Amino acid sequence: MRLLFLTDSYRPSRSACANRVSVLVRAMLDAGIDVQVLSSSDSLLGAPENYEKPDFVTFFETFPLQEKTLVNRLKNNFGGQRESIKVADGMGDFDVVLCTTPPLLLTTSAISIAKKKNAKLVLDVRDIWPDVAIEMGTFKPNSLYGRFFSHIAKRGFKAADMVTTVSAGKVTKLASRICKAGSSVQLVPNGIDESFVESTEDKAVVDQFNLDKGTVCSYVGNIGLAQGLGTLLDIAAVRPNIRFLLFGTGADKQKLEDRVHEEGITNVEFCGTVDAAGVYTVLKHSALAYVPLVSSRLKDSIPTKLYECIACGCPVLLAAQGDSVDLLEESGLGKHAAPEDLKGLLREFDALIEQKYTEEEKRNAAARMLSEHSRQKAACEFAELLLAEFEGDC
Repeated sequence: MRLLFLTDSYRPSRSACANRVSVLVRAMLDAGIDVQVLSSSDSLLGAPENYEKPDFVTFFETFPLQEKTLVNRLKNNFGGQRESIKVADGMGDFDVVLCTTPPLLLTTSAISIAKKKNAKLVLDVRDIWPDVAIEMGTFKPNSLYGRFFSHIAKRGFKAADMVTTVSAGKVTKLASRICKAGSSVQLVPNGIDESFVESTEDKAVVDQFNLDKGTVCSYVGNIGLAQGLGTLLDIAAVRPNIRFLLFGTGADKQKLEDRVHEEGITNVEFCGTVDAAGVYTVLKHSALAYVPLVSSRLKDSIPTKLYECIACGCPVLLAAQGDSVDLLEESGLGKHAAPEDLKGLLREFDALIEQKYTEEEKRNAAARMLSEHSRQKAACEFAELLLAEFEGDC
């Protein structure tokens, strides 16, 4: 079976999308599927000098998304839509076209490519657009953007032979939107990447950020619109004896840095980005980690950092409701409150600082996470599903 995997991001990028797709592709290759990856040239931004492109990977050119403004996103998405179709034309025939989204516009490329190749179409929905943007308050359902993205999403669901998604809540939501007879929605969760927990602690990171000095509350991830990190600064402002270390970059970083400076919040440090071993090290040395979503309306979202924190044995303060709360409660390693409930979050923060989890409790939570929520295991099951569903049609 020959499969085209269309994605916005792949290695050498370390984006959440690239992290997911790389594990899925590895499992498919191991299962004997002839996978060809077609990814945006954005994957190459910041690539190491020694990067060597695998033979099964092709990049299509698009406007580089170095600054994530609205205009740049539109240039990037529309340009990528056109270029991906052009490049796919020269890649031969395929039995299956698999497209991971967002960006939602890439699904229109996948529809066109699948039709030209007479291939089955599979959509891997990591976030449901435009729903997630509406739930975050980015735009309204009846706005120009809302109507446009709703139209694109309906086209995709009408054409798809299979839809996969990352949480139980998303499966339920998408089940009512599938239009094509015989198509289905399958759960392919993100889970924890087994290679992450095999990392070795980086002593240089410990020393650089004085991770063993005082009580550390860490945040590791994108500093953007979906995180709502202003609440963490609210907590930091009234808990001056705790060190708050924020690792990452994103659209809201400058605004948060300005607020810290203006309000004189001296116990918050913006630490920039670290590699996977650095993330592992930070979480292993943190008293707790903050894992937020910006709104309680994002009930079917599970931040990938939640898996990583628990797999490191790091207690979590979760600002969310819904599927992510279910995962946290299953682990028994943290507390939660709604993102909008500052008093509740502060109360649970204090409770976590006071609660002393034993090393055995942390190890058990980490072991359960790896055993029951392995990304590699989910990827292998997905590869088997693809073969069972489509190999007979090849």
